Amino acid sequence: MLSDENTPFDKSIRALNNWLQEIKAKIKKGYDESITKLRRAILDVGKKMLKQLKQAKKKWFKTYRQELEELIEKLRNGKAKVIISGDPFNKDRGFIAYLYAGNLAIEVARVAGSGSITMRIALTGLKGVHVITPKLFDDSELRAMQYGLLLTDGSIHKKGYLVMDTNQLWQAIAWPLTWPGKNHVYVHGISLNDSNVDITWHLTAMEYKDSLESKAVVAEEVSKLSNEEFLLFLLFAILGDGDVNIEKKRVRLAMGKSKHKLWGGEAIKRLEGLGFRENDRGHVINYVVKSSKAVDLARRTLSDLLIKALIDDLSALPDAEKLRRLITLVGMRIKPRGRFLIEVASIKMSVYVNNSGCVEVRVMRKDYGGSQSHLREVEGRWLRGG
Repeated sequence: MLSDENTPFDKSIRALNNWLQEIKAKIKKGYDESITKLRRAILDVGKKMLKQLKQAKKKWFKTYRQELEELIEKLRNGKAKVIISGDPFNKDRGFIAYLYAGNLAIEVARVAGSGSITMRIALTGLKGVHVITPKLFDDSELRAMQYGLLLTDGSIHKKGYLVMDTNQLWQAIAWPLTWPGKNHVYVHGISLNDSNVDITWHLTAMEYKDSLESKAVVAEEVSKLSNEEFLLFLLFAILGDGDVNIEKKRVRLAMGKSKHKLWGGEAIKRLEGLGFRENDRGHVINYVVKSSKAVDLARRTLSDLLIKALIDDLSALPDAEKLRRLITLVGMRIKPRGRFLIEVASIKMSVYVNNSGCVEVRVMRKDYGGSQSHLREVEGRWLRGG
């Protein structure tokens, strides 16, 4: 980070520039008119963000790097002022340490119990850019996408603006496309976790001030969405707070206790109606759907051509691994199971299809007499047509 040649922004600049060249190539090839319009909007958003990254790089050499070097030197000499919240000497408890310079604010945090350390550097002095996007989706689609972003990484500012801070480049590009009109975008800072260096983006939907009172209102509106709209909402919720596992053919949505309460009973019921099952792990509650139900869910969330084109294009960004996995899941084949369960005369039995194509009905019992008794009862019920 203190190199004379490299900056924390170089990786994102290269990635975004290469990706924009791919988008340009797709536009030249020509596709469906609505998809071409979408890609032109994506191209415009990406260009503005690239401009902001280059401005941040320039200011890094001019201001930020020098201030960081001076702050590190003060730390070495014991002259830096460090503000600590929490207990840094107890690994089972979390803590946050704050350091400040002229245009930098550094936050070093440890999560309670995990021992993992993260560092964020907030940057000031960058004015950001305004991005104006056209309306690309209908009102119901936009509403579902907006709710999905707001109930994950988005938030409602105390002044009434709808905002989002994210380290995900794909998510930063998606935000202005879901809030048509003027959006303000700027590089908010740098996030360091293990060996990863990510850029934090701050985005504001300028024309939607006071449109939603709170996240509780958003959650209430989610329960009113149609089935198709709920799937689109769920797509963005999973991409924000979930994960996709290809090997296990699994889609998982994670939420803390407070978020679980926020979602409310109706939204959770709709999740379960789609095949999700709850797995309460104490500090976090997971909702998981597996196998054929997971593949079917992925296919349904990407059934709309324009939505699929958006996810396809965003998936080409380096940090969009989750999107790529979802697309892979859509194309996976699921073999039908070899058995199913039925219930006859209050007895649950397994139905097998053997290699010769014959159907077998099986029930396991520990004693021979009990099995014979059940067999007579089932045969009698079938002979009577019941």
